[in-house]
Amino acid sequence: MTDATVNLQGQKILIVDDLVEARSALKSMLTVLGADDIYTATDGREAVEFIMEHDFDMVLSDYNLGKGKDGQQILEEARYTNRLRATATFVMITGENAVDRVMGALEYDPDAYITKPFTLSILRERLYRLRMLKNILQPVNKAIDLGEIDWAIELADQVMKEHPRLLLPVSRLQGKLCMRQERYEDALEAYTRVLETRPASWARLGQAVCFHFLGDTEQALTLIRATLLDHPLYVQCHDWLAKILMGLGENIEAQKELEAAVQISPRAVLRQLDLGQLALSNESFEVAQDAFEQAMRLARYSCYKSSDTYKQFVEAAQHNLGAEQSKENRLLCSKALRALDEMKQEFSGNMGVVFDATIAESKTYQAVEDDSKARSSADKAEGVLARIKEPTDEQQLTMTEVYIDTGQSDKAATMVQTMKDHGVTGDLLQRLGAIEHRLSNINAREKSAELNELGVAHYEKGELRDAIAAFDQATRYDEAGISVLLNAIQAKVSYIEQEELDVTQLKDCYRLLRRIGNVGRFDERHDRYQRLKDTCERLRRSAGL
Repeated sequence: MTDATVNLQGQKILIVDDLVEARSALKSMLTVLGADDIYTATDGREAVEFIMEHDFDMVLSDYNLGKGKDGQQILEEARYTNRLRATATFVMITGENAVDRVMGALEYDPDAYITKPFTLSILRERLYRLRMLKNILQPVNKAIDLGEIDWAIELADQVMKEHPRLLLPVSRLQGKLCMRQERYEDALEAYTRVLETRPASWARLGQAVCFHFLGDTEQALTLIRATLLDHPLYVQCHDWLAKILMGLGENIEAQKELEAAVQISPRAVLRQLDLGQLALSNESFEVAQDAFEQAMRLARYSCYKSSDTYKQFVEAAQHNLGAEQSKENRLLCSKALRALDEMKQEFSGNMGVVFDATIAESKTYQAVEDDSKARSSADKAEGVLARIKEPTDEQQLTMTEVYIDTGQSDKAATMVQTMKDHGVTGDLLQRLGAIEHRLSNINAREKSAELNELGVAHYEKGELRDAIAAFDQATRYDEAGISVLLNAIQAKVSYIEQEELDVTQLKDCYRLLRRIGNVGRFDERHDRYQRLKDTCERLRRSAGL
């Protein structure tokens, strides 16, 4: 448009670009358009600092800013912290044309998206259109900035009456505001108003979401699926389809929708997190691992960076690890441990997070059956826990479980007693009970093992009566293993063959055989089991039983 005039005088403007030539060129263009209050940032970190300190009227950011935050993450954080006023303008500038990057940028709803290279006339035309719309919507946006959302909705009605040609943008804004206020009938009216004039996929999705919240789930699903037939790359349709399906308990189908969504637009941290958590609950551990890994990478310079993402990635990876010494297993273990190292570094000031990471480290080594390193990491976690002034019951219970997993039952028992002395309530009390049960089983196994060793020592000396007495005590424990039961049968059979045909001892042999059940032919104890069973049968016939 040749008559498009733009005067940016008095506007506080931020330019973000890592290339000095690009910053200089854009600053020159804006100066020609009257701008006299221009700030420049060379990277995402500096841009966010400026946005935290100043109320900008306009931000023009390049998408690709090299290492660190990109333009999408700047917009993301500006929205997250509410530091970008509704009356302000955010323009994304990029030379990127890859679908995933374009989709990622558009998802956070910049006011405009300009592709490099562009001329002064193109910039003037785009800013002219933006300023015209912003000026008309200024009363609505001011009300939004004041938090007066219902008032903003009323003002939007007035704008629509005065500017009927702005039906689409005003209805879209009004629909969002009504949804925010849970005024779903009003939102439905706004979206329907648009669809009566022209087909608009966003309005149809808006209708579907309204129907969902109004309780008509079937209509919502029908509308979303119909929209996807026409616009298969409409990623928010997949998102909402997943949410609704999860509400119906159809988690596997919901996961498929989120997988489709991340294929289209993989650079959204929250979507990757949603997929990871859903896949983890569905026990789709490979999908969960990939999603959390992407979320971890994307959130590294994002406002959504969280220690939980690292923990969830490692948890998913642990399910995919095994004891086999394959290249894939070693690489995955190494990747999990690197993630935990990064977690410790990124959150080094938070001892609770460092404790969680060290516990996860021990569990990772357990997953690959590296008992020595698992024990070493458990010892480190113990040291970290000692540095926490007031450890929570959750942290102490977790430490107790790792003590048990790494063969430190005495320390576990001491921790349990300490917690009982201080008092544990609620769900944690039930968990403490489960830990006590595990300790009881371990103690029983250990006691049974000690008595078994005593019985073996007597047997090897030919002290059959003493051996039988020791094995009888060992087998009283339910935790006594097959080898202990076979040892007991062996001692009784030897006594019957060498001393006397004791029917009571023979009946005990059959009782123990029944307790063992069956030993598979590939079990190394199978031959011994079968030999003792045949001997018992021969002795039974000899006794006339």
